[in-house]
Amino acid sequence: MKLKNISIGAASLLLVVVAAFPQAAFAKDVKMNLRFAGAFISNSLPSALIHVQAKGSPGKAVIRGYGATGVADPDPVVVSDCLSGKDGVFLSIRPGEDPLIFTFQDLSLLFADGSGEICIDLLSPTGNAEFRFDITFIGGRGRFEGATGTAVITGEAEAVSADGSFLAETGTIVGTIIVP
Repeated sequence: MKLKNISIGAASLLLVVVAAFPQAAFAKDVKMNLRFAGAFISNSLPSALIHVQAKGSPGKAVIRGYGATGVADPDPVVVSDCLSGKDGVFLSIRPGEDPLIFTFQDLSLLFADGSGEICIDLLSPTGNAEFRFDITFIGGRGRFEGATGTAVITGEAEAVSADGSFLAETGTIVGTIIVP
């Protein structure tokens, strides 16, 4: 009988202790390691439009972005070293924002925003652009409700249209999502 009372008391104490912990104590880190491919449209809409397919961890997703109307540096700058570390002549553009919505197959949403740099190789015969954006997760729906964390987007874009406003892009997104 005494053992039973001790067991019940210990279980009750454990239940009280667990209930007293804040929800943040149970936050889960979700590793993000995605590869993506898709389209980037600029100069033909009021703002840039991004639409890509992604796969990897934490699952397949469609990523859409619309924004980047503000520019952190008001004027593009010609630089001799941009992102990749190789020497050359690059046009460096720094958009002021990069709002994104990740839509996963289970219809969970993950919201992000960030800033970064786009580098256009002015000596490349293709005129390919390299880009790097640091993003911050700012919430979501479904399994990403209340998400925080950060990731880095790196990639390359190649103009498909003659005027350079429609581009194919590929790259990676690597970081950590913290879900409460």
